[in-house]
Amino acid sequence: MPSQRFVTICLFYLTACAFIPVSNPSPQPPTLTITGWAGYMPPALLDAFKNETGIEVTYLGYDNSEEAISQLQQGAQYDLLIVSYQFIPELIHNGTIAPINRAHIPNLRNLSATFRDLAFDPGERYSVIYQWGITGLLVRTDLLTRPIKRWSDLWDPALDGKILLWPIPRDTINVLLKSLGYSINTTDTDQLATALARAPALAQRVGWVDSEVATATRYLVSGEYAVALAWAYDAHDAMQQDERITFVIPEDGTFIWLDSFVIPTTSPNPKLAEQFINFFLRPDMSALVTNELAIATANEASWSLVKSELLADTSIFPSNAILERAELEVPLDPATQELHHEIWRVFTLTRS
Repeated sequence: MPSQRFVTICLFYLTACAFIPVSNPSPQPPTLTITGWAGYMPPALLDAFKNETGIEVTYLGYDNSEEAISQLQQGAQYDLLIVSYQFIPELIHNGTIAPINRAHIPNLRNLSATFRDLAFDPGERYSVIYQWGITGLLVRTDLLTRPIKRWSDLWDPALDGKILLWPIPRDTINVLLKSLGYSINTTDTDQLATALARAPALAQRVGWVDSEVATATRYLVSGEYAVALAWAYDAHDAMQQDERITFVIPEDGTFIWLDSFVIPTTSPNPKLAEQFINFFLRPDMSALVTNELAIATANEASWSLVKSELLADTSIFPSNAILERAELEVPLDPATQELHHEIWRVFTLTRS
C-alpha cells in the first residue's frame, strides 16, 4: 500500500506538471550595427533612437573607408556603412550595397536640392548623404616665417618636418597634386608621373597623424607641427583651444568631401537601417549631429535649428565663392587608379 500510494502521488504531480503553461521569453529587439569614422556619430543620436524605438545601436569606428570596405568584403556584418562617396559607384557595380527603399525614408524630402541626384548615385538609389565639408589647413601662425596662401607654399623649406597629414591615400595624393598645381582629378600621365617623382620629397617632409587620434589639435597646440591637413571639425576644435591656430582655405581652391549612408547587401536588418536613416533625417536629429560635431549637414530643413555661429562659419558652411573654387573628387579610371596606388606605395615606403 505505501508503495502504491507513492506511485499514485507521483503520477498526479507528473500529470499536473504537464498542464502548467510554459512561458516563452519575449523576443529581444535586434541590435543595429553601424560603422563609420571613429568619433563620427554622436552618442546622443544613438540614445535618442533607442529611447524612441527600444533598439540598441552599436557604432564601430574605423580609420578609413578602405578598411571598412575590406572588412565588409571579408564577412563583417554591418547594417549601415558610412562611406566616402567616391567608393559608391564601385560598391554598386560589385553588388556590395543594396538599393534603398525610398518609401521607407520619407524624410529624404528634407535634403537640399544641391545634394540630390548627384552623379555618383543618380536618384539616391543606393546612398543617402550623412555629412559633408571642405578640406583646408590648420596653421599655427606664430610658427610660420611667412603666411600660407596656396598649396604650393607647403614646399617652403622652412616647413620641412613641420607638416602633418593623415594616412589616407586619396587625401594625401590630393595634397601632393594641388601643391604641384594640378587638379585632384587629373588623368594626365605626365602630371601623374611628376607627382610620382615628387612623392618621396614630400613624404620625407611630413608626419602622419596617429590613427587613434580624432583630431590634429594636440600636434599644433604642442608646437610639434606648424601645419596640418584638416577639416571643419578639426578647425572648430583647434581654434577653441588655441587662438594662435587658424584654418586656411588655399586661394587656389580646395576639395569637397561627402560621406553617405549605404546598406550592405549582407545587412541582417535592412529595414531597420532605413528606419535609422529616416530618423537621422528628421530636422532635430540632423541639427543635433551638426551642433555636436561642427560638420555641415545637407538637411536643409534642419538649418534653422543649427547654432548660428556654426552656420556663419565658412569653414563649416562654405560660401559660394569658396565652393566655386573647390573640386569634388571623381572616381578614378583603372589606369589612373594604378598610378595612385604607385604614388601611395612610394609614400608608405618612404615613411616606413
